[in-house]
Amino acid sequence: MAEIQAPAEQSSGKLLICGTTAWDVINRKNKATEETESQILLSPHLVRDLIDVKIVKAITGPTACHSVVISEKGHAWVFGRNEKGQIGNKTKICQDYPLKITSVTENRSALGIRKIVDAATGRNHTLLLCDSGEVFACGDNRLGQLGLTDLNDHTTFKLVTQLVGKKIVQLACGADFSLALTDKGQILAFGSQEYGQLGNGTDGQFIKSAGKMATSPQPYPLLVKGLQDKHIVQIACGVNHSLARDKDGYVYSWGFGGYGRLGHGEQKDAMVPQSISFFASSSEMARCTEITCGATCSMALDGQKQVLLWGKWKNTGDGSSGQPWMQPKYIYDLNGWKMKAISAGSQSLFALAAEEATAIAWGQVQSSELGFGEESAVKSATRPQKIEPLEGITLTRVSGGMGHTMFLAQPNDKLQDFPKWPVLPEFEGGCVKCSKGDNEDQILLCDKCDNPMHTYCAVPALKDIPEGEWYCDSCHPNGHSPDSEDEGAAKTGKRGQDSGTGKAGKKQKRG
Repeated sequence: MAEIQAPAEQSSGKLLICGTTAWDVINRKNKATEETESQILLSPHLVRDLIDVKIVKAITGPTACHSVVISEKGHAWVFGRNEKGQIGNKTKICQDYPLKITSVTENRSALGIRKIVDAATGRNHTLLLCDSGEVFACGDNRLGQLGLTDLNDHTTFKLVTQLVGKKIVQLACGADFSLALTDKGQILAFGSQEYGQLGNGTDGQFIKSAGKMATSPQPYPLLVKGLQDKHIVQIACGVNHSLARDKDGYVYSWGFGGYGRLGHGEQKDAMVPQSISFFASSSEMARCTEITCGATCSMALDGQKQVLLWGKWKNTGDGSSGQPWMQPKYIYDLNGWKMKAISAGSQSLFALAAEEATAIAWGQVQSSELGFGEESAVKSATRPQKIEPLEGITLTRVSGGMGHTMFLAQPNDKLQDFPKWPVLPEFEGGCVKCSKGDNEDQILLCDKCDNPMHTYCAVPALKDIPEGEWYCDSCHPNGHSPDSEDEGAAKTGKRGQDSGTGKAGKKQKRG
């Protein structure tokens, strides 16, 4: 029997984001203001702070209002909501824009020379995976979801010592629990066990007082039961449920069973993994090649790269709480499309076409995280639609979060015209160095800050307008990019932001 291979490692690209960037008001309507409404990005924007970094992974999740971004060199940046210290910046203050993790002294000391290769985000916690197979964690730990025994919040990254000695190759986070996959294909779970999502055979509930039940924390990583004879190659988590895919394409689910998200045909919690019968086929093409979880649903690709979906994925009609999909179903609007990647956010669903430069999205969203754009008449959709602003852009990865979405895109001429986030005011005084507007044919724009500069005012001076990307000495001091090994502390302040979407200037002669 041939082994179904795991997806190939993603190549590097430019980071795009859409949806709301008002991190503290996501899913909190009573906190929305005119200012926070202006922070919604209707179409995908290039992330300005990381435009000069080769990104290989952009990670968020269906319960997360924060994100982790990893570069080709193994450096990582974090940004978003930070109420429990999940950003790792020594505070519980929202981190509006990307912060390099090692710009915080405690994180730099803890990580040492290790490279970061993967991450996972829960509601209020973050896990980092290093090339050594070690795991670091920060944020909320009241239920043991960091794998640390003290059950306190941690505002900088700490080594999860209980996983030392087990080479971890993949991580996944639910709202308040975590999974870690070892190089032996076994899963360790820790954190909240209220619905059986740790797969250890119990929900951990006990009588706290008369008529009141509580769930005991589980900070000790325990082996998920029933999979010891399986070699698992991929894991995924929703709010309170878990999925695993083995090397042969069989899929297992456990945890909260509401709305059929486990795919077993019933709304019943599972305390230990159960095989999803749909994928237990003798035909390899009917088995699974990729899994992902939304907040209340699950998605997969089969051997023919067709999309399957189950659970609750919209608010009304077929697929809603009144008519949830109890078992995996094909998305017939996508028949004939081969997909190379899928992702699910809190309310958003995505699929990337394998043979065309096309991205598909749907979901009844609140913050324009589908990225349909300023010219689109709709901001949400109950049926799959093309993301028109991304047509012609080759995407390698998509990651759906709560209220926001990130994409990795291969650079091309069209991508250069994308707006940047955050929007910065345009410099009106000619060259930023000499403040003169003469010799317009020798003025070019920095590809990061968009500031104009004469070629002969640049540091070092240029003889001609260069081909390709160019960054000024303010953005690349001493020739160092944000991804340089010896780069200093990243910017952590709150930038001024225009309310408009403003187009980013390409490198060009100004005039």
